[in-house]
Amino acid sequence: MTSISDLSLGLPSDIQADVASINEGADGLDRLCRTMLGDSETVDAGFRASAGEFTDLIAWDIVTAASTELMAWEEAAKSLTYGAATLRLWAGDIKDYRLARAGLERRWEEAVSNAEAAVSRIGSRPDMHGSLTSGAFETAKVEELETLRADLLSEHTKHWDTLMDQADQTKKDLRDGPGQSTLERLLGAGLLTGAQLSRFSDTVPGMVPDLPSEGESPAVVGLWWSSMTEDEQRQALKEHGELLRALDGIPVTVRDELNRGFLQEEISRLEEEVAEAEEWRDAAMGPWPTGGAWGTYHAMKGLEDVQGELDTLTTLRSRLEDPNADRYLLSLDTEGRGRAIVSSGNPDTADGVATLVPGTTTTWQSVNGLIGRSDALLESATDADEDGEHAVVTWVGYDAPNFVEAAFSGRAEGAVDELSGFQEGLRVTHQNTSPSHNTVIGHSYGSTVVGHTAQGDDGLDADDIVLVGSPGSNADHVSELGFAPDDVHTSTAENDGISMVTGFTHGPDPTAPGFGATVFDSDPGSEGGSWPLGDAHSEYFDRNSASLEYMGEVIAGQR
Repeated sequence: MTSISDLSLGLPSDIQADVASINEGADGLDRLCRTMLGDSETVDAGFRASAGEFTDLIAWDIVTAASTELMAWEEAAKSLTYGAATLRLWAGDIKDYRLARAGLERRWEEAVSNAEAAVSRIGSRPDMHGSLTSGAFETAKVEELETLRADLLSEHTKHWDTLMDQADQTKKDLRDGPGQSTLERLLGAGLLTGAQLSRFSDTVPGMVPDLPSEGESPAVVGLWWSSMTEDEQRQALKEHGELLRALDGIPVTVRDELNRGFLQEEISRLEEEVAEAEEWRDAAMGPWPTGGAWGTYHAMKGLEDVQGELDTLTTLRSRLEDPNADRYLLSLDTEGRGRAIVSSGNPDTADGVATLVPGTTTTWQSVNGLIGRSDALLESATDADEDGEHAVVTWVGYDAPNFVEAAFSGRAEGAVDELSGFQEGLRVTHQNTSPSHNTVIGHSYGSTVVGHTAQGDDGLDADDIVLVGSPGSNADHVSELGFAPDDVHTSTAENDGISMVTGFTHGPDPTAPGFGATVFDSDPGSEGGSWPLGDAHSEYFDRNSASLEYMGEVIAGQR
């Protein structure tokens, strides 16, 4: 009789490929391209500016070269750019296959473990009819496992066939040059910026809309923007500024300029509303009051609310204008719970970029306090890597739940498209030749948002995710998030009240050993404190804390 211990999943051997070596090869092509172009974003200007320097390396006088030779020089730069991106795409395909393979192995191991435990529990006891021995029970479990094995092997075959198709396409792409389908994949994956993709103008004209829509893919938005001349861009800003200021795929400096203009408009509007509210209050409290006590209350409350909004915006303006800080306003919406996205550091030029996703009760008016957390993360990343350039984005980009809504997944599901699109947009607008190291940090319910987004149709385009003070990530195991266990970092402080609710509504505790993530230490945190979760729930970003130091190292790519 076949026993459970005799069974194995029997997956075929893994592909013989070293992802790190492939990425190193891509980095080598990038270095050669930078030498040719003098780190210029524009090929036409770049190869002329660096021609004299490169002439010494290849013994070819580019400075006086004929137009045909200059075209060959430009084609070489394009080929290097495309080759590096294609290699990184292939490395990503291998990584995705291995994550899927690991998921299949985990499902098999869990099923085997559960079957063995079930057989052990029944022992030699008969069932209620006195007919099922442990041997017969094990035989039934073996049959179940054999059926599961066949299903898992079938799933693996599909993943393997996809990988082999991608391998064939990679060979063709490297041999024959760019085609539109591959360029679309590269742009969508953030491996080519819109400016880089515009070099292949003969291949991509069908990808460029006349004007992107509000829900347009950031990759298409980036291509549209970079396909225009400077005059055309200025005209687009003039005619469509309200659309472009919140559109992922538009460069950070452009969005910042548009949103600062909107910020000033909002401040002027609120200053007028404050003046009107003061008149209403004075009338309600004057010698001939209107509306009685109820009218006085409403007048005072109305003034308090509008003054609070104005104070938030004037403080934000001061933070943006701080000469000792490098901040960018990427989105602002003061309607309802609103939106406020501010970056400390420029993500378009940074080597390491983090996005901080906050949790319950967050609104646009929370932005100034959250900027303090982002600043602390930026300082920690700089301490971890003083030679690198880093940026941390405060992302109030979704409708965060109130305390009642936080028990449910609706607000997290509603944030998936916005967070996924924002992360893709960071890839599209990044200006460096090599991709930045991107991290998404979810705090409290923000970690639930990160989990839902990672499992969404478009996934989460990041290198690492961090979940702190998490009530759950909507995943039973780390493999469901689409990241390797080493790239998912989780921590919950000893005194964080979130531990009382973790595991009830949003999946198991991400710090549990069975979840499979990389768990890091946090300080115990303060005992007691503000309702409902205590002060420790908000202390992960405190300066000189163990959690802040670790997160800084993740942002810097050192974990």
